[in-house]
Amino acid sequence: MKFRDYCKDRAGVLLANAAGLLVLSVYLLLLNTSETAVFLIDVVWISVLAVWLLVRWHFRRKYFQEIFNTLEELDQRYLIAEVMRPAPGLEDRLYWEILRKSNKSVIEKIRELENSQKEYKEYIESWIHEVKTPITAAHLICENHKDGHTRQIMTELDEIGNEVEKVLYYARMERVDRDYLIRPVSLRSIVLSAVRGEKRHLIRCGMQIDLDIGEDISVSTDEKWVEFILKQIFSNSMKYRRETEAKIRIRTEEGPMQKSLIIEDNGCGIPEEEIGRIFDKGFTGSNGRTEDSHATGMGLYLCSRLCRKLGLGISCESEKGKYTRMILTFPDSDHNKISEH
Repeated sequence: MKFRDYCKDRAGVLLANAAGLLVLSVYLLLLNTSETAVFLIDVVWISVLAVWLLVRWHFRRKYFQEIFNTLEELDQRYLIAEVMRPAPGLEDRLYWEILRKSNKSVIEKIRELENSQKEYKEYIESWIHEVKTPITAAHLICENHKDGHTRQIMTELDEIGNEVEKVLYYARMERVDRDYLIRPVSLRSIVLSAVRGEKRHLIRCGMQIDLDIGEDISVSTDEKWVEFILKQIFSNSMKYRRETEAKIRIRTEEGPMQKSLIIEDNGCGIPEEEIGRIFDKGFTGSNGRTEDSHATGMGLYLCSRLCRKLGLGISCESEKGKYTRMILTFPDSDHNKISEH
């Protein structure tokens, strides 16, 4: 709060004092009061007014600075009325009371919405676990009666399972910190597990996998969440593959204090102007707007959100018509080798 702005806000008070001082000075002069006495009265009046403005401005600035500092420290800023102290002025106390009652109503509404959202997410998770049972049963039936039709049905069931799993991870995303286990794991084993989970799709799409990851490379992370991220990347590679000789190359690079997992395909690529938006929620890009595409724009968005929760980096490099390269970056840890026993 600047003193100049404070004085502008008190323009009415200043004008009233100026008018009062002018009237008093004229009145004293008409009573034949000496000009020196009138001048001294004017100086005293102006001095008292200036001191009053400076003192009041100082305390008001200090009061509001405390409020702004408290506001910056709050995680939930709508609680400011609960922690700020009321000012001594009557109007300020009335404003504080209005703000406190308004905030109380907001807090109650937020809690109501949070409870409703929690109940909805719990229902979704319960529904997902229930729907997995018939999917698994259908898989077993197809496994026991293998032919061309059942293999095709199994592939579609895998697709349904992938979409169901995507919904589950989306529902759990806000509480990743309570549903993960960070430990040293083999990067190769995570990748192989993700490949096995998508093997029917990979075979159907004619995708070749070129794996170049050492047995001894490990990272500290949650393998279940990383495997899900890899499946989403594989799904995109298959969705936007080239017609012949489609390939995914998976390799690692080690840098200072980090390890990078690079998944590169030779598919249709991403236009340069779209690369910066591929992790946005709902963004499908020009590739996802073709007639045979069923893109939702959620896969890479989920990957990006989960990577942030897990402390991983994710980025993309691509050239239209040539390749797409997704890079997962793992912070290095004290455990850089897998235990031999």
